[in-house]
Amino acid sequence: MLRVILVDDEKPALDLMERMFSKRKDVEIVGKFLKPSEVLLNVEKLKPDVVYLDIDMPGTNGIELAMQIAEINDQVAFVFVTAYDRFALNAFNVNTLDYILKPVVEEKLDRSINRVYKLKGIGKSKHKTESNSIDIRMFGGFEVKIGSQMPIRWTTAKAEELFAYLLLNDCSVSKWVLMDRLWPNTETHKAEQSLYTTIFRLKQSFKENNLGFEIQAVKKTYRLISLTELHWDVKELLNSLSFDDEGSMQRAMKIYKGDLLAGKDYFWCYQMRVEMLAIYQKLALKLFYYYFQEKRYREGLDVVESVLRHTPLNDEFMEKLESLLDTKLDKRIVRRISAIIEKVTMEELIYKHDLDSN
Repeated sequence: MLRVILVDDEKPALDLMERMFSKRKDVEIVGKFLKPSEVLLNVEKLKPDVVYLDIDMPGTNGIELAMQIAEINDQVAFVFVTAYDRFALNAFNVNTLDYILKPVVEEKLDRSINRVYKLKGIGKSKHKTESNSIDIRMFGGFEVKIGSQMPIRWTTAKAEELFAYLLLNDCSVSKWVLMDRLWPNTETHKAEQSLYTTIFRLKQSFKENNLGFEIQAVKKTYRLISLTELHWDVKELLNSLSFDDEGSMQRAMKIYKGDLLAGKDYFWCYQMRVEMLAIYQKLALKLFYYYFQEKRYREGLDVVESVLRHTPLNDEFMEKLESLLDTKLDKRIVRRISAIIEKVTMEELIYKHDLDSN
């Protein structure tokens, strides 16, 4: 049964909605309020699934009240009820499930209740999965899959970005940091509205795709909770730094498919991209040294060329290759090393020329 709170500064409007809802056996009115302040005092105790509230109220309007309720319980959905359609656009800047223009009729209430059921995931799941495991790939792009299904589609691009940010920041981030990172140079009030809306949309994505994640709000900090087995390429690459055997290092090398979140213009991940690239090069250098110590030079140079498919070589790689030219190696190996150095040097010259031209 759905738990519903009604809020309107006009008692006749409250009584009308209460009479309409009383005809449904699947809805329980747990609170009816004329003053927004009374709602805030009781919402945590009442634990509503949805709040029906007027927008145009004296003092705290409905949109502001919805934001304050979301601070207390971010699981609540909102349906705005108002006589003024000029408020409609603003209403959808918070976690709005529906918008009802007065006069209220049963058909409109029924529509909103059906949307609540869909949001809460009551009834048959939209997707049946062969496996509960979630596969997340962030190198060379961004893709989230469940088992053998097609990659999931996010409700909004910002919901996708929020999910990525939470994952890459230990799944626990304060409200204020999220507002600053995802909505920089935005007024605090607008950033706050956008955050609540995006959290709501992200939860919708979890529900619609049967994705095993939850978001919890604790003391103005949002936590991403994984409820099922998770395979994540970033975590796998980080774990690879402790590998010493050839097989494990080879498998870890294949994890890196390109820049972190390539193709995503997230300003906050630029430094992370640099850090992940450094970890990849460190792993590659470790495998390179392993092969050369074993005198398996061709395989060592295969590692170098594999790195070059993704990124220029760092200084340590170049210094090691240049030092090898002074050692007694097979001439074919020396020529191959020389060709790699020449290629890297030429690419650096071209890059420098392009910079100077601009």
